[in-house]
Amino acid sequence: MGGRGSAGRAHGASKPTRRDSELLPQVPPAPTEQDPEPRPAAVSGAMSDQPLADNGWGYDPSLPVCYHDDGPIGTAVKGMGADARMDVDGQPLGNVLGQVATDVVQGRRTAQQALDEFKTVRDRLPEGSAARRQLNMAIGDMDAPASPAPPVPDGTPDPLRTLVADLHAVPIARRDRSREVEPLLGIVGDVAAGKTSGSRLIREVRQLGNRRHESLGDAGKFEIDRAVERAVKGLEDLRRGRKPS
Repeated sequence: MGGRGSAGRAHGASKPTRRDSELLPQVPPAPTEQDPEPRPAAVSGAMSDQPLADNGWGYDPSLPVCYHDDGPIGTAVKGMGADARMDVDGQPLGNVLGQVATDVVQGRRTAQQALDEFKTVRDRLPEGSAARRQLNMAIGDMDAPASPAPPVPDGTPDPLRTLVADLHAVPIARRDRSREVEPLLGIVGDVAAGKTSGSRLIREVRQLGNRRHESLGDAGKFEIDRAVERAVKGLEDLRRGRKPS
């Protein structure tokens, strides 16, 4: 009887034990297809019955639309003529664009996030319309290809390392590197070579701010300035022996 039991096991008659089953190859579950996010609906070209919002630039920064209207977006909205009132999700196009531009000015969105939103809106606008043409020109004035941030030497102070990445993240700073990025990389190189430090370094970094006209606020001018201010504070903290905040 014992022999028959042994033979049965030898021929695989018994069920695998729990330990045996754990050693069997595990088949991953079949991937499930996720529904893609629905694309925003195309804009019909009908006009909104809502008025264009007042722009609070220069007198009331609390208004939902508050940005310099001589910049890329303001110039585009003015160039659209009547198309600035084209209905986009229940609002005039000029208000939609102005609110995004205001978010950039006030630091609620990055310039890159806003640029991506402007592209989404542009692609919804009717082909051949003044609205689409003008917005596309504004995007062309602000856009720059994505690329890795420039490398910095080992030992570069963290505020400078962060500033290089922050400036490179702003499309207009990538587009025209001569204003801030290249001078900053020169400063970084001087630090690595021991040519600048202390108050002189802080002064040189501070001078990287406010190099663009305020009309470029919707394209990232103030984002650049805020990044420079953070770097200056970080360097000042390091100089005083405090951990940068």
